[in-house]
Amino acid sequence: MYCAKCGAECLPEYRFCKKCGAPIAAAAVSAELKEVTTAKVVETTVQTVATVQVPVPAGTPLQPPGAPPQVYQQAVYYMSAQEHTRHQMNVLKGLRSRLQNVASTESLEGFSLASMFGDVFRRRDSEAVEDYIFVGTSKTTPPIEMVETGWPKPWLFFRVLAALVIAYVGLTFLFMRTGNTNCVPGMMFLGAFAVPLATLVLFFELNTPRNVSIHAIAKLFLMGAVASLAVALLGYALPIFDISAMEAGIVEECAKLLTVVIIMRGVRYKYILNGILFGATVGAGFAAFETAGYALNEGLLQGLLPSLQQGVNQTNAMHAGVIAMLHLLLLRGIEAPLGHVAWTALAAGAFWRVKQDKPTSIGMLVNPSFLKAFAIPVVMHAAWDAPWQLPFSGNQIVTGLITWYVVFGLVQQGLRQVKAEQKLHLQSTLASVEATLRPGTVAV
Repeated sequence: MYCAKCGAECLPEYRFCKKCGAPIAAAAVSAELKEVTTAKVVETTVQTVATVQVPVPAGTPLQPPGAPPQVYQQAVYYMSAQEHTRHQMNVLKGLRSRLQNVASTESLEGFSLASMFGDVFRRRDSEAVEDYIFVGTSKTTPPIEMVETGWPKPWLFFRVLAALVIAYVGLTFLFMRTGNTNCVPGMMFLGAFAVPLATLVLFFELNTPRNVSIHAIAKLFLMGAVASLAVALLGYALPIFDISAMEAGIVEECAKLLTVVIIMRGVRYKYILNGILFGATVGAGFAAFETAGYALNEGLLQGLLPSLQQGVNQTNAMHAGVIAMLHLLLLRGIEAPLGHVAWTALAAGAFWRVKQDKPTSIGMLVNPSFLKAFAIPVVMHAAWDAPWQLPFSGNQIVTGLITWYVVFGLVQQGLRQVKAEQKLHLQSTLASVEATLRPGTVAV
């Protein structure tokens, strides 16, 4: 130990310096505090920013002999886990704001998936199911003041899905046990139609005005599927397209939207929710027919023909083809709610937001608000089919989530549109009642 004042060497038990008389203990404590404080500052600084040496950049002139070497430094900043999470949330919020700006929607309010699908497993008798389904006619459409304007609670779609899946699994089991090829067409169509139809029923339930009948939906489903496929094939025949994967986003989305606009061009259906349902109907028909075609060509035939060419007997070759078809149906069934049904629902909902109760015109198709929203399903479809694919079906999951977020934003706008009409109807009714009850007016 050394004296802090004169530097003379002192033993630890000395309380005062023998040379200058300065107190040793106070100096030692002061020195220790200084060392601890310095260590704390250094430790904190090292945790916040580190200085690392990097190679001398190329092209730097050499230093003269004897000159001190130059050290190029860069700061490396460390971010805490809390700051990293906050940064991710800000990025996500920014992306969500940009998406809402493009789609002309607002943030979802009062939305909860758990609450929305909370009634899926609630027991209902057959009479309640029939009353729930048979709506949309002049006698079964509820008056506007009785329409629910909160977030719907759909449940019928799950029963439809369960019934179709059970029938599909039953036919598959029969084929596996018996090898009877009569089961194959039923397996193909049930597998192709099950999920698109169930998703269509979900959109039917989201149409809270209940002003579209099952008959209208069935007609649009069949006509829309055939017409949209025909328009898409004609679009692919144009010389400007070479049928590359990403061009399907332009051709098929335009084909499906034009089909919806042409078939449902009247003024009877004015709600945004109606347009969303019509788009989902055509999208479901397109998806089901397309999957059936893929199941036949890329599944059954491409699994069957190689086996026959290799000399495998017909029974085993058919079994190999059916297995390949089942794998394709399973994959496309899982992805179905994220694709065509939601894309066309978004596009048609954006168009009906412009159209409402007015006759269809060409000007509506070039409305900036509609075009920006329509670009979303086109881009999502192109990204879905892009040659670069994220692992674990990442393209399909990401594009599907983005599409559904915008769809729910349009559903919220549709619910607000119905609520605004309810308010106008109530004001009109009150004005009529007040006019009737004025002095000098005789009530009839």
